[in-house]
Amino acid sequence: MKKLNYIISGVMGLALLAGCQEHPMTTINPAAEDGTLTFEINTPAYAGYTYILTSENATENMETIYVRNQPDYGFTAPTQYYAQISFGETFEEGTFQELEQVGFMQKYDINTKDINKGITLLQGDNVNENPGVMDIYIRLRAHLTDATANVLDSVPTVKDCYSNVIKLSIQPYYMLLQDALPAPYWLVGDFQGWDNSAGATATSLIPMSLVEGYSYNTVTGAGEFTYTGFFEAGLGYKLVLVPGNWDIQVGMVDGELAFNDGGSGNITVAESGYYTLTANSEKFEGSFEAADVTPSEYASMEFVGSFDEWGKDPIAMTAMGMKHLWCAEMTFDTDCEGKFRANSAWDNSWGGDSFPYSTAKSGNNIQIKAGTYQVVFNDLDGNYYFFAK
Repeated sequence: MKKLNYIISGVMGLALLAGCQEHPMTTINPAAEDGTLTFEINTPAYAGYTYILTSENATENMETIYVRNQPDYGFTAPTQYYAQISFGETFEEGTFQELEQVGFMQKYDINTKDINKGITLLQGDNVNENPGVMDIYIRLRAHLTDATANVLDSVPTVKDCYSNVIKLSIQPYYMLLQDALPAPYWLVGDFQGWDNSAGATATSLIPMSLVEGYSYNTVTGAGEFTYTGFFEAGLGYKLVLVPGNWDIQVGMVDGELAFNDGGSGNITVAESGYYTLTANSEKFEGSFEAADVTPSEYASMEFVGSFDEWGKDPIAMTAMGMKHLWCAEMTFDTDCEGKFRANSAWDNSWGGDSFPYSTAKSGNNIQIKAGTYQVVFNDLDGNYYFFAK
């Protein structure tokens, strides 16, 4: 009996020890809690030269800023970095602009168009059509999406912190500012060979749909997006925010969506069927759950309108790698109007009240501006995009 008691006591001791190991207490650096924490970034090798920005190189990176030492929070955690620019070193409230890109893995890629737009916003009403060389001061803001004092506390206690300031000499180009279009997440995976190249945009990479009534960020295009579709068991899927770039992605860890974790696994399902995926590119949160839908399927899809006298020479659309998704390149020589229709008949047709994308279902004709577009249409929810080429 004594021997049995010893065994039970030992098992209970191991259980208590395991429980302690599963719930370690985390000590946070006090500077991370009171907002005085700082970190250091490296000065780029070409900081002594002038960066000449041009609209032709708008999609390229101007420079990469590397974090020398990640913020010392007192614990290890994935950190997001945001660049802020100013005409002065003090970064007082209202004197700086935060760029749209997000950086991870202790580096920040400065996109040419992104920083040029930030400089234009800094100039305000004083924007010059022939801007000269300017001294631009840059710092990084470090942010944790979820940082708590311990596993028993759900209130974040870590404040954003800021790096040292570096100065770069930049000659921007003139640009007219317009509200940014919604910038959706894109679905990539086994269904299209994991092609995340820029050339796959709106041809095999599938944009998530807009949420009706949602107000998207007019500067970044960020916000909440949704996609309901047929997911197959045995196949893997992920979301990316920028085609051709894996830095901002959505995968799965322990059955839950994981945002901006390069080590996350694929999004998978145990049973084939329809599921609804939501993702917010501002809050970096979302959900993935089964959808109770039984949508109709169509053999073909085409686009017709005033440009072809409503059906005399329709534009045939190609089925994409997921059900209910169609795409086509379309050129319109003049402003016109049009609709999508299935199976070359008017039994099932879709229009909309907005261009170049839809925010609500409507039977009205889509008012189209002249130009060439890569068009994607979702016949399940009526969402469409006209991506200018």
